[in-house]
Amino acid sequence: MNLKLWHTDISVIDDFIDDSNLHSKLKEEAGIQKTVEGQNEHKLTDAQKAILDMVNAMVINYCVENGIDYDSLEFSNLQKGCLHKYDESMVTNHLYEPHHDMVEQSYITAIYYIDSSYNADKWVGGELAIYKQLTFADYPENTVNILPKQNRLIIFPGFLVHRVKPYFGDIPRTSLVFGWKVTDPQKLKALIV
Repeated sequence: MNLKLWHTDISVIDDFIDDSNLHSKLKEEAGIQKTVEGQNEHKLTDAQKAILDMVNAMVINYCVENGIDYDSLEFSNLQKGCLHKYDESMVTNHLYEPHHDMVEQSYITAIYYIDSSYNADKWVGGELAIYKQLTFADYPENTVNILPKQNRLIIFPGFLVHRVKPYFGDIPRTSLVFGWKVTDPQKLKALIV
């Protein structure tokens, strides 16, 4: 499913991984104590390398569909995310504040949800909220909320302001966040927002 967000596509792909062994391995590796622990491409596990190859292929398709020169991008970072049930100690967690990924040099961001308590019958929060602008004038049309469904991949421009809404699930909401940076700004056609 592609969501048309203003003039910029956000790709949402459900049931992304068919390989149950790969998904199980990612689930096994997902347990971390901190909310986010950064990694670089030289420290990837075999399972992370396998999903990176799959996600990279989708990012190439995303770039073609949106008129972005993929040759001006390169994979820059991978972060593991692990959100536990929200409580007052998490008020200062930066993920809950609106931010963009350009500080991590992520022109294109892809998020893969490994696990969460989300199911169609039980709301648990933890949605990814992506904003056109941070004013109330266009609310609610200025926001897209994407549920943290297990085995879901989301691809979007990293410069769009976004945040994670508080998560209330009983099991941790685990994810992988991939970023692609610009290598040659002169050649890269800008996305229209």
